[in-house]
Amino acid sequence: MAERGFQVLHNDQLNEPHIGIGVLGYGFMGKVHSNAYIKIPYTYAEPPAYPRLVAMCGRNEERVRDTARRFGYRGYYTDWKELASDPEIEIFDNCTPDDMHEAPTIAAARAGKHVLCEKPLAMTVADAKRMYRTVEQHGVKHMLCHNYRFMPAVRLARELIEGGEIGTVYQFRGRYLQEVGHDPDEVSENVWYASGTKSGILLGIGCHIIDLARFLAGEIVSVQGVVKTFNTVRKTSDGKVEEVSADEVNCAIVEFESGAVGTLESAGISTGRKNQCTWEINGSKGSICFDLEDLNNLYVHRNGSPVRGFSAVSVTDPSHPLQTLILPPGHIAGWEYGHVHAIGHFLECVVKDRPVAPYGADFKDGYRVQLIMESIVKSSGSGQKVKLSFS
Repeated sequence: MAERGFQVLHNDQLNEPHIGIGVLGYGFMGKVHSNAYIKIPYTYAEPPAYPRLVAMCGRNEERVRDTARRFGYRGYYTDWKELASDPEIEIFDNCTPDDMHEAPTIAAARAGKHVLCEKPLAMTVADAKRMYRTVEQHGVKHMLCHNYRFMPAVRLARELIEGGEIGTVYQFRGRYLQEVGHDPDEVSENVWYASGTKSGILLGIGCHIIDLARFLAGEIVSVQGVVKTFNTVRKTSDGKVEEVSADEVNCAIVEFESGAVGTLESAGISTGRKNQCTWEINGSKGSICFDLEDLNNLYVHRNGSPVRGFSAVSVTDPSHPLQTLILPPGHIAGWEYGHVHAIGHFLECVVKDRPVAPYGADFKDGYRVQLIMESIVKSSGSGQKVKLSFS
């Protein structure tokens, strides 16, 4: 019998079935999403499709060329309109700053691309509604990248709630805290929510905790909130003084459709907090809680358990949801795998024509989160509770 020796794997064998990817934005999120696409084939034994990185797009040609080269894209654009119309691109992934979400995403949907967009969906409710209507009219798949839905502990929590393990949900308490703006003397360019698009904390990270509240505890039907900016003036790196209107902290009391109540909080001035996203849910039979800075554990308390108090469940077993299959039990996964699982879900929805919701956040979810955020701001201005109506 002749020895077979080295067998060559040709590109058509490695990349079938494949799906063309175009990513708009080469910054933090553009790199995170690119990393996720690369990891799809060896995270899943049988991925729904092999991502083919067709093109990246950005305004700075030197930087977009360098980033595209390092991540293995076939090429790059400096005009998003060209990216949106490229016939080889089937999924248009918008990783731009908040104020650049609407126009490119709408153009891509009109060109028949399935669209993935970073959060928040838009800058205003009107823009979010326009984006949602457009993707629905053109029949494309659409997902907002609320990656924390795809942390194994968060998905396990949803399964426990749906299975009645903690009984009737009474209350949800969630907060997302960072310290980036706590120092009044920090230059504005180093305070992400006060510079650039000047979106503020509520749009920037508050949307995440609102989405998690809806994902785990159900729809929010009323809010009463306070939104505040402490450092209303900052210096730029060149010494200029500028006014800051972007919010730095917000708190809201909310009511859920089920009758449960909750508190939501997000801040950029929480000294000592790098990126704490944490929540706790209390029910009639038990409670569950989670902290992003301890993302491989879900803490569970069940009434009547011989172990009193919360017990840590290491969500690294093959029986747990959203496992990183290349890692054995007990080998913890990192933050980036939330995006791997999110993008893996979207690929499956596109290839197998499955609905993005309820596990993924579609643009309808993004619109509703946008309306909740606007209502918190409205409540802060009036001092009154705002009842929500999703038209």
